Amino acid sequence: MTDSNQSEEYRKTGYGQSGSKKLTNLDLLYSSIIGILGGFISYLIPFDLLIKVWYPLTGGTQLVSGHHVIWAAILYGLTRKKKTIVLTMISKGLIEFLMGDQWGLLIIFVNFMEGVCLLLGFWLMEKVGEGETKLGWGIAGGIGNFFQAPFFWIINMRWHLHWVLWVLAFMFAFISGVLITGLLGRTVKNYLIKAGVPTTY
Repeated sequence: MTDSNQSEEYRKTGYGQSGSKKLTNLDLLYSSIIGILGGFISYLIPFDLLIKVWYPLTGGTQLVSGHHVIWAAILYGLTRKKKTIVLTMISKGLIEFLMGDQWGLLIIFVNFMEGVCLLLGFWLMEKVGEGETKLGWGIAGGIGNFFQAPFFWIINMRWHLHWVLWVLAFMFAFISGVLITGLLGRTVKNYLIKAGVPTTY
């Protein structure tokens, strides 16, 4: 990638200080706005219907579950501050709770843990030098989206289901995280930056 293309893809706007981990007002504003938007969309739009049409078996809906975490990935791309990942997911969870999610307060915990897992994914990818690559974002997204699959399957006590369905559900959750949370999240983030949305790094 040439320097000109790189500067176009990751535009510095002067907001915030390079390398600073301190949250700015713009970081908090982004976390609130994107978290609220994600909460409404995740609660109101039944994306799983897209999958049930052609894959009616249990666990198939995990193929679109990455849309629950994409919001935090986009926000991280605009701020490059890992704290904003967790803040965005907590904001999203609060909206889902206030909208009457069937899991009640537990949905806030689930969003918090998904944020922590995504944060861990980006941290690991940065450690191996893949923090801004498609591969790094894909793997980080897969790690971030994986938590809710085993968590909900365990609390729903689906022990009677064949082990193959368990493996497929967990695999689908990771794949969805790679494709939707990671790769699509990275693409959306890049388009937002190119459109002039201010970054804070």
